[in-house]
Amino acid sequence: MFGDIGHGFLLFLFALYLCLYKDYILEKYSSMFLLLKIRYLLLLMGLYATYCGLIYNDMMSMPINLFGSCYATAGDKKVSQAEDCVYPFGIDPKWYVSSNELNFFNSLKMKTAVLYGVAQMSLGICLKGLNCIHKSAYIDFFFEFIPQIVFLLCLFGFMDLLIILKWLTDWTGQQNLAPSIISQMIAFGLNGGKVIGAPLIGDDIY
Repeated sequence: MFGDIGHGFLLFLFALYLCLYKDYILEKYSSMFLLLKIRYLLLLMGLYATYCGLIYNDMMSMPINLFGSCYATAGDKKVSQAEDCVYPFGIDPKWYVSSNELNFFNSLKMKTAVLYGVAQMSLGICLKGLNCIHKSAYIDFFFEFIPQIVFLLCLFGFMDLLIILKWLTDWTGQQNLAPSIISQMIAFGLNGGKVIGAPLIGDDIY
C-alpha cells in the first residue's frame, strides 16, 4: 500500500472507468477481461491511497501546502511554532524540510500501521469467537479464542496504549525523556517488567 494523492487518484480514475464501462470494455477490449475481475479492488486501492496521500501530504512525491503551516522560519533559519496552532488534517508541510524528516515519517507510519493492524486482528479474533458460539464449538471458544484475544490485547494492545499515551504527552522542552516504546516492550520480556527510561504510566520506575 502506498500513500500518494496523485498516484492514488489516477488509479481511482482508471478503476472507475473499468466499473462504469464494463460492458463496453468487454466488447471492444476483451484482453482487459482480467482487469475487470478486480475492478472494485482497484477502486478501493485508489481511494485509500488517495486518502493516505492526504494524511502524508504527498502529491507525486512532493508535499502540497493545503492549509498553510504552523511553523515559520526566521532570518537565522530558526523555526518557531505558532501558538495554539494545530494542522487541520495530515502532516504539516514544514516537516518535509526538517532535519529529522525521515525519522518522523517512519515513526508515524510504523505506529499508525501498528494501531490499525492490532485493531484489524482483534476484529478477526472476535469474529472467530462469534463463529465458535454460532457453531457451538465451545472447546475452540475457551481454548483458542480466549487465549488468543488475551495474548493479543495484553501484549500488542498494551503497546497501542503506550503509543497513544506517548502521542498525547507534551514533550516540549524534555524531548530527551521521551521513551522508546520498542525498547520498553523488549525490556518487559528481558527484565521482568522493569521499565527502561521514563515510564509512560505512573511516576516511578518499577
